[in-house]
Amino acid sequence: MRYSFLYLFCLLIFSHFVQADNNIDSLEKQLEKANELNKIDVLIILSKAHWTIAPSKGLFYSNEAVKLAEKHNDEYKKAKALLYGGVNAWFLGDYKKAIEYCQKSLIIAEEIQDKRLSAYNLNNLGMVNFHLKNYEKALSNYLESSSIIRELGDEIEYAKIINNIGELNVILGNYDEALINHLSILDIIESSDEQEFLIWLLNDIGIVYSKKENYKMALQYFFKSLKISNEIDDNVGKIEALNCIGAIYLKKKEYTKAKEYFYNGLMYAKKTDTKENIKENYKNLSEYYSEVDNYKKSLEYHKLYKQISDSIINDNKIDKIVEMQIRYETESKEKENNILRKNNEIKGLIIEKQIYLRNFFIVLLTLAILLIILIYSRFSIKKRTNHELNEKNNLITKQKNKLSKTLIKLQEVNNELEQQKEEIQTQAKELETTNKKLKELNATKDKFFSIIAHDLKSPFTALLGFSNLLMENYAKYNEEKRKRYIKFINDNLIKTYKLLENLLTWAHSQIGRIEFLPEKINIKTLIYEIISLLEEVAQNKNIKLLDNTESSLFVYADKNMIDTVLRNLITNAIKFTPKGGEIIIKAHTLTDENNQKITEITVKDSGVGISPEIQSNLFKITETISTKGTENETGTGLGLILCKEFVEKHDGKIWVESEEGKGSIFHFMLPFPKK
Repeated sequence: MRYSFLYLFCLLIFSHFVQADNNIDSLEKQLEKANELNKIDVLIILSKAHWTIAPSKGLFYSNEAVKLAEKHNDEYKKAKALLYGGVNAWFLGDYKKAIEYCQKSLIIAEEIQDKRLSAYNLNNLGMVNFHLKNYEKALSNYLESSSIIRELGDEIEYAKIINNIGELNVILGNYDEALINHLSILDIIESSDEQEFLIWLLNDIGIVYSKKENYKMALQYFFKSLKISNEIDDNVGKIEALNCIGAIYLKKKEYTKAKEYFYNGLMYAKKTDTKENIKENYKNLSEYYSEVDNYKKSLEYHKLYKQISDSIINDNKIDKIVEMQIRYETESKEKENNILRKNNEIKGLIIEKQIYLRNFFIVLLTLAILLIILIYSRFSIKKRTNHELNEKNNLITKQKNKLSKTLIKLQEVNNELEQQKEEIQTQAKELETTNKKLKELNATKDKFFSIIAHDLKSPFTALLGFSNLLMENYAKYNEEKRKRYIKFINDNLIKTYKLLENLLTWAHSQIGRIEFLPEKINIKTLIYEIISLLEEVAQNKNIKLLDNTESSLFVYADKNMIDTVLRNLITNAIKFTPKGGEIIIKAHTLTDENNQKITEITVKDSGVGISPEIQSNLFKITETISTKGTENETGTGLGLILCKEFVEKHDGKIWVESEEGKGSIFHFMLPFPKK
């Protein structure tokens, strides 16, 4: 439905540019009688008239208009013809050509300073990029187009482009920006006669609020859209609003209301006989019955949904066949006309060729006589010259042989030098590798002693101090103070134990004491176990832990190592996520460059993010990185180094994507189980 609206908007934009007579037969008769200058205008109108019925022919007319405009140096009409050529190419499905035509038209429009023409080309580029799912490019095109349209004072067209930008922001997940886009144009559309567009705008605002889980505001806008749809009897608007309201009530588990609105939506969808809307209602009802555990009814509506989906696919295939047939017939007629024109040209060329051949033979005979005389004189000269050349060639051959021997000796010397150079380079690489290993070993030793000297010693100092206070003053302290001291000691013992556990695991890894035992494991089960273990820690900060992994996804890995990796990554995410945030753990299957199946696991948080400088050193043993969490939680940076070592033992890789203030995503790869 979103794409249908964009398509409608595209047609509305173009209708402002040329108000053309769509009687194609009349236009083609005008084309036959018109002079070259008038032909350009007629060809442009014909190109516009064909884009929805025979775009291949429309593209032909556009190209002819471009040729004539170039011949008469009319840049404005050339840009105009290219604009419609881009639209016809888009309707043909040739998106590369559509972009090429629009960009050429845009360059000319900017050169001749035609702002409206520039805006239309930018809008068209946005449409094509949106269809190709190049959403960032589409957004850039729309923003530039809207800026020009606003400058021209066309408020309604400006509002429509801003609404498109809002829909793009929804697709990109920028819900706050999308809401700003939609709300900024609401007053403009409410004060205009654009009632149908107002219905869509209200639904779009409701959808954004629904995405933000603000169901109260979402329902307000959906009900407002439904009210206007009823007032102007817009059945398509009613269907959209009813479905959206039903979906909200389904999320809120108000099943009776959800059912009522879904069935009302289905009634209007059947009334309008729009298959896409009927399909959407069947899908919603199937989901509703699944939620209320009526699986029989859910299956019935799912089957209806599949049947109508297949019907739509078949209808699209038939439309494609009809379009191809029309395109074929049009191109066949064009080819016949071209053949007739070429036959007339060939007849004229044959006559010209006969005259040319006669003159050619006269000239050829004269030249032949002169050539015979010339050859005889040159033959005698050549005979004398050949003798002199033979003598010189013999001398050159002797000198060449001497030079070849010298070159061979030089080549041998060069080969010896190259061999020595390769040996030196090999030795240098070996020294560099050894030096790197020594640096890593030294850094490992320093890291180990630093943790023992500081991160282990400091907690024990605090623990000893508080335990001494408790032991010496136990009778003096009240029960609440004793419990607070005991809790402090217990919390610090847990943290110190976790640090010691990581330290021992890391130490065993460094000396090769950890046995690598890969097996086929259900990654969903492992993630569930870890979330259960860390859920209390997350709840203390009111953080949601969400698992988006499929239940039947398996990996081939050492369970203990991957358990350590996931625990460290999720613990870090909790540490750096403020209260009220969320952490999403997801695993899915990919195919690598060798066409082998692998599993990618991600841990995404809504935390403080990581600066580029820190990102580049996160997994390096030679760097000391320890940052306090949002609640002043401390750490050693050892966990991520362990993660890197364990992932690399599986021939995988680990990396991070992050932006300060926008959270972080940690990725790592694991092999897919062998059958």
